[in-house]
Amino acid sequence: MSEAAPRLNKFYRLRQVEEYAGLKRTAIDEMVKAGEFPRPIPLNDSGRAVGWLECELIEWQLSRIAKRRG
Repeated sequence: MSEAAPRLNKFYRLRQVEEYAGLKRTAIDEMVKAGEFPRPIPLNDSGRAVGWLECELIEWQLSRIAKRRG
C-alpha cells in the first residue's frame, strides 16, 4: 500500500491577504505583532518576499467566525 502524497498549501501574497481578510497592510502588521493574525513565511533567502499559508488563513477566519458566535 502506498501513502497518499501530502496536500500542498497555497501561499497568498499580501495583496491577496488584504482582499481575503478585508484588512489593509497596517492592520495586518499590527495584528501579526499582537499574535492575532498568522505570521508570514519568507519565500526567499532575503526575506523580502513573504506569503501566508492558506491553511493558517482559513484557521484564522474560522476563529473569527467562532468568536462572533460566542
